[in-house]
Amino acid sequence: MLITLGISIVSIAIIFFELPKLKKGSTKLIWTFSILLVMGTSLNIAINLNAINSSPLDPIMYIFQPISDFLKDTLLNKNNS
Repeated sequence: MLITLGISIVSIAIIFFELPKLKKGSTKLIWTFSILLVMGTSLNIAINLNAINSSPLDPIMYIFQPISDFLKDTLLNKNNS
């Protein structure tokens, strides 16, 4: 819980120091900064609270495992015949 509070304080400090510099820029830049900061803060808090248990490689393996199996079967069958 203390780490979550620390992450929140660091995020607020980043907003405090960086937002005045960004006000000179366009609103797209401010929106991009805000969205990325919220995403980063949320992910760090979720990881800290063990809310994310799976690896980011799990969806990639789910997508590419059938292709890998197909290629293994195809290549192994060609070598045997």
